[in-house]
Amino acid sequence: MDDVKWFVGLLLIFGIMWIGGRTKSKERPPETATSTAKTQVSAPASQNEQKGSSAQTANQNTFRNPPIGTVISESTIPRERDLNISPLQGALSIVSVVHGNSAEKEYVTIQASSRNKNDINITGLTIRSAVSLNGHKIGNGLALYFPQTSGDGDPIMLRPGGRALILSGRSQLGAIPKSGGFQLNLCTGFFEQGLNFYPSLPLECPSPKDEPLPIAPNTLSETCYDYLAKIKRCTVPSSVPATLSTDGNCQAHIFNRINYNQCVVDNKDSPGFFRGEWRVYFGRSSKLWRDRHDIVELVDQERRIIDTRGY
Repeated sequence: MDDVKWFVGLLLIFGIMWIGGRTKSKERPPETATSTAKTQVSAPASQNEQKGSSAQTANQNTFRNPPIGTVISESTIPRERDLNISPLQGALSIVSVVHGNSAEKEYVTIQASSRNKNDINITGLTIRSAVSLNGHKIGNGLALYFPQTSGDGDPIMLRPGGRALILSGRSQLGAIPKSGGFQLNLCTGFFEQGLNFYPSLPLECPSPKDEPLPIAPNTLSETCYDYLAKIKRCTVPSSVPATLSTDGNCQAHIFNRINYNQCVVDNKDSPGFFRGEWRVYFGRSSKLWRDRHDIVELVDQERRIIDTRGY
């Protein structure tokens, strides 16, 4: 009997414990994935936002690595100017170098581009050797030369397409500005007579028979006309034939009007009177250039290179 009571009491104890466990299980909140996992998931971007982001990335890649052949504006990346190059480069050039056995036989020819819009001032420019470093500066010149001219001259201006022969030696003419020269004109061929220029001056003077002739009552005889037709251009006759020894009008015309000064007076206002060539003389007694293997440079007043020519 006692055993039955003990067994029933034990069953009651186990029943009360089971009912208490069930009650606590129902009160506990359920566990969720967000309470245990700390990973955050972002919402997906819209379609427009995705397109904008892709375009921005493409633009950045194109800027860093532009396609082959892409031309970048100089306003974006300015080009550095070579400070050793003269602004006159292209406007003037050395077209020839002649190196003879003396200062009188060597010269450099420089020429202004025919594309120039204005005359170029060459006074103050320097011709020099890049090898020996010998050099000389170009002086002033006389646009219209007359014998016994005095003064310092004016800057030498090369018109578009014009040229200047820069000679190392002395001028055959007397009154030339120091390290300067004179411009050729229609009448300068008269200087060739008895002076032997190097290189020779062009003999372009008008024919004596085409120059203004005296009018009545000082008209010339037929014999005088025939003689005028035989006189060479740019030549001053030193005498007349015996057939004209008593022809005063003819002799007066020949000796007074066939010469450089009168040629200038008669023709200086004619179109084309001034030629596009200058002769410039440094007046040196020694050569500037080596006989072989030299480099001639034309530089401006800031010692910047205009042009070079080697041989």
